[in-house]
Amino acid sequence: FSSGANVAAALRLLRGDQSGKTIAVVICDSGLKYLSTDLWS
Repeated sequence: FSSGANVAAALRLLRGDQSGKTIAVVICDSGLKYLSTDLWS
């Protein structure tokens, strides 16, 4: 699943019976798209 799907699921939970509660979502990123930038220099 994508990170966007994880966030969408969390938002759906918060609109339902979990309203007003705190939900943590872990969004993983390999960083591959940043390898050609100066971020890793």
